[in-house]
Amino acid sequence: MRIPAPAIPIPRLPVLSWRYFFDRRACPLPAVTDAGRVIPTTSGRAAIAIALKTLGCGYGDRVLVPTYHCPTMVAPIVALGGEPVFYPIDESGSPQLEVLETLLRAGARALIVPHYFGLPRPMRAVRTLCDTYHTALIEDCAHAFFGRVEGRGIGGWGDFAIASLTKFFPVTEGGCLIQRQTGLNTASLGRRGHTVSLKVIADAIELGVMHQRLGGLNQLLGAAYRAKYRRRGSPSQAYLARTESPTLETAVRRAKADFADESLPFRRIAAAAWHLVRMGGAGRIVAKRQANFNWLAARLSTLSGARPLVRQAGDESAPYVFPLWVDEPERVYQSVRTSGVPVFRWDDRWPGTPRWPGDAGEAWSHHVFQIGCHQDLRPQDLEWIAGTLEQIIDGRPA
Repeated sequence: MRIPAPAIPIPRLPVLSWRYFFDRRACPLPAVTDAGRVIPTTSGRAAIAIALKTLGCGYGDRVLVPTYHCPTMVAPIVALGGEPVFYPIDESGSPQLEVLETLLRAGARALIVPHYFGLPRPMRAVRTLCDTYHTALIEDCAHAFFGRVEGRGIGGWGDFAIASLTKFFPVTEGGCLIQRQTGLNTASLGRRGHTVSLKVIADAIELGVMHQRLGGLNQLLGAAYRAKYRRRGSPSQAYLARTESPTLETAVRRAKADFADESLPFRRIAAAAWHLVRMGGAGRIVAKRQANFNWLAARLSTLSGARPLVRQAGDESAPYVFPLWVDEPERVYQSVRTSGVPVFRWDDRWPGTPRWPGDAGEAWSHHVFQIGCHQDLRPQDLEWIAGTLEQIIDGRPA
């Protein structure tokens, strides 16, 4: 028997709560926004597009990206006329340096290196290669807003760094570009109206109320929101809709439409989203994510059909998700996905992503389930997530 879904849906991403404002404990880690000049953007993928545009990326320019990726990493390159060139990763999620050097030697406008799952990866050797071959380094911190690696704060190794706000803060839009390379003029961003900010605030309050995190407003506004969902359906289920993997032609066409000159990625972030980000307590975010990650690692280490990809968050990271290697992913993924567990995987990579010998990227795209471990998961949420995974993957009794 399947474990019943919780009465209050488990939030897939952070949601607004009073604790967000009032828990002001000290933050032990630097933020990516400490690494250089900050340009708030509408999303992390928008930040990639703006960085590439600032670098003058255009027709035929090679940009190196890892084989393990979300297609939103590749789309800005293609939209600007560039050529994505894929490099393999090792079992730790770092670039395979010998292959990377061969690709850099052939020339590249930029190299994008991510910190997967919010766990900082070593960057010193990558930085040296970029300096040697005169390639701009874009440090992808979409999963890692806080952290430190090899003595530097997260984002401190790249010429640019990009970050995603929605993954760490209770906002429904937002990213930022951190520019460390001097002498380049960042592309100017289009304006947005005040109504966008009002919608950002309204959406944040609605999500907080629907997840019962705003005492005082829960009863006052909850009935109205529930009535709206009965009429329109819950937006929290929209991600469950199955989509066909696009052909290369379709993916390119979508990318060019999404990143047209006047499109959302080249417009300013809603002012309210940036204000909400700056008002929250960062120390709580870091502490809760580390604790939740480590709790899941300990509990799920007893699974027979799966194992933690990483067993400890460490003191230098604020994880985005908990990566779980599943032995038979196709047998269980849809069941986990529809159960209510906050989970996703990167099986829908950019069409034509090549195979490399010894590349972990292809295997990770199917076997690694990314499980939510954000700061707004309560102990009972974690218990339910772990119990549901135990039941679906190992067939344990509910």
